[in-house]
Amino acid sequence: MADAFILIQSFKGDPRRPVPSLWNARLGVKPAGDLWQRQGEMLWWQAWSLDGEAYLILPATLIPPRSQDSFSQRYGNLVVVGTDQLHREQLSQRINAGNSQSGSFSEAGLFASCLESLAEQTSVYWTADALASVSGTLAPLLQRGREGCMELRLQGQVLQWNGVISQRPLRNNPAQAKLVVWNNAATEPAPVDQFTLLQVEGSALQLILGTLLSRQIIQVPLEQNYGINEVLRTQISASPFSLRLRGRPKGFYRAGLQLQIPVPGDLGTWNKVLDTVSERLRSRGYASLPSATGMSDQGKQLWIKGDDPKKTVVGGWRWLRMKKNPLLSIGFGIEPEGTAFIRGFDQPKGSGLVVQADPSTLVSMDLLSGRWPKPMTKASTMTFQVSPLDAKGLTKGLWRMQGQLLLPQS
Repeated sequence: MADAFILIQSFKGDPRRPVPSLWNARLGVKPAGDLWQRQGEMLWWQAWSLDGEAYLILPATLIPPRSQDSFSQRYGNLVVVGTDQLHREQLSQRINAGNSQSGSFSEAGLFASCLESLAEQTSVYWTADALASVSGTLAPLLQRGREGCMELRLQGQVLQWNGVISQRPLRNNPAQAKLVVWNNAATEPAPVDQFTLLQVEGSALQLILGTLLSRQIIQVPLEQNYGINEVLRTQISASPFSLRLRGRPKGFYRAGLQLQIPVPGDLGTWNKVLDTVSERLRSRGYASLPSATGMSDQGKQLWIKGDDPKKTVVGGWRWLRMKKNPLLSIGFGIEPEGTAFIRGFDQPKGSGLVVQADPSTLVSMDLLSGRWPKPMTKASTMTFQVSPLDAKGLTKGLWRMQGQLLLPQS
């Protein structure tokens, strides 16, 4: 039956809390109230289909048999409630097409582990279609987690998650892979300043840009217009990075993006690329500020709009000296940072991502696109880490993800 849905989430009943709106919408206020009290602390599920329809799924033992046919459809030990007869028939067709007549959550391997988690504790499972629907324009940056399964737990105002993400369907992964067990909460990243709305650090830029850089529509202009050929793309993709989005109290933009990358290879080659970028910026009406002569400002290039009398910096780049590779510091909509904020870029390749964000502020500034769940959009703090599920590489393409949200007071 799981094949019929793109997103499934399990919830724990709590008669002390108000009846969920989905229960009232699918069952009617009076029946929903009665069943909610009878539900106690048993699990129930909400599932979404590809057409956006939300279904309520309840244990069959909760609903009297004579009542089931009036508003629901039974599959094994579960009862699925849709909005109308048409959606119930469409659901039945999808289940039949998937050759999954059983109403229990049953599969094999990692997918079985995920469905077992859904059947036993608060969890969430999503597919690539669900991720695309929820994340909107951010979807190309999230392809490492096209499909995933997380166990959830709420401790006070902190919502924690722990599980597995993958670029391919979970059922196509090795049978020996299992959801990770709970350990301590994700390690707290180093604090960021009040103007940083989002910070992402990773062991390889390809972890977030790999999908974009693999597309010909991106590769061709990079090579033809800027001289960034396959060799340079490979070098930069494998480089560690630190990216942060910072709010701006004044200027043309409400926020600016800063990126730092230790650049491997011949520095002269990358300076040629930057010279080409400079030419194209000038051809589009931008002007560069005069370069300073100080040692710390060598290789620094700041850009303004050519018709701006205030000469407000809208971006630029500069080279920072490091012990190993030179560090390229770039600013988009903001001046590039003059000191290194990248941390731990000597860590081994494949060690993943660390993300910190202020979702509520991003939403208030209209900087977070998509249809994210309300707990996320209202959270003041979000942190999570992504790392290989198996450091030995036996489960290549599978990643452990753990993190938490700080929710507002009820």
